[in-house]
Amino acid sequence: MFSWRRASEKAAKVIVAGVTVMAAMRFYYVREMLAALILFSLIFACVAAALALLFILDRASAAASEFIEIRGREALQHARAWHSVSEQRAGMHR
Repeated sequence: MFSWRRASEKAAKVIVAGVTVMAAMRFYYVREMLAALILFSLIFACVAAALALLFILDRASAAASEFIEIRGREALQHARAWHSVSEQRAGMHR
């Protein structure tokens, strides 16, 4: 004999199992998307840090080369002045 009560219990179990599977699939998808978001965020942060470091190094090298250029010109002017003084002294002793 067919029992409606037994059939409804089986149907309820199948429905609960189906809802559980759907929820698990939904949670798995959300978990995978969160993992992808975290990974891409970390990669983006690493790339941004590398670019920031390159930017800072570029600015520092530009400042350092400007400083070296100014000091080099001053040293060259002092060397030329010293050379002219030493030539004048050498001409006096002849």
